Amino acid sequence: MDRSIARRRAASRFSDPRRRTAANRFGVLHLGDSLKVCFLETVLRNRREGLVDDLPIDEMELTQRRYSEIVTTAALRLIDLRGDRAVRMGVPTDVVRAQRQNLARRWSVAFHEHPSQLDGIIYPSRLNGATNLAVYDRSIGKLQSKRVVTLLGAPGLAQVLEDFRVCLT
Repeated sequence: MDRSIARRRAASRFSDPRRRTAANRFGVLHLGDSLKVCFLETVLRNRREGLVDDLPIDEMELTQRRYSEIVTTAALRLIDLRGDRAVRMGVPTDVVRAQRQNLARRWSVAFHEHPSQLDGIIYPSRLNGATNLAVYDRSIGKLQSKRVVTLLGAPGLAQVLEDFRVCLT
């Protein structure tokens, strides 16, 4: 089961870098395979960099976000950038590993426009190596939300907060 934390539309690793007026512009839904990686990718990101002590986060931030369990209703055709697959395909390591995401966005356009009409990308989180998905908007119909709760009410959140030394304020 894939999981995600809903968030606003924003530039992301595999989002379309072209101007909003581009006729063939696409959207991307990012999903993670656990609450932990979803929290890390959407809430924590780089906020812990250089911080040794507990990280305070306003409880309101977690009540304003939603956590959704997602299942597939049809098989997804994904380009797999995990392990050594990216290297074997000639995809630069910065596409998945770099903090700056410009190169990944340009490669995402190439993946999206490939004649095979991929549904998205499966790739490791640069933050902890867990599995993420970037699903192109043309394939969102192959996904179904099974449960949506506030992030603060997500099962397992207490353990995630403990693992990342986050305290709620």
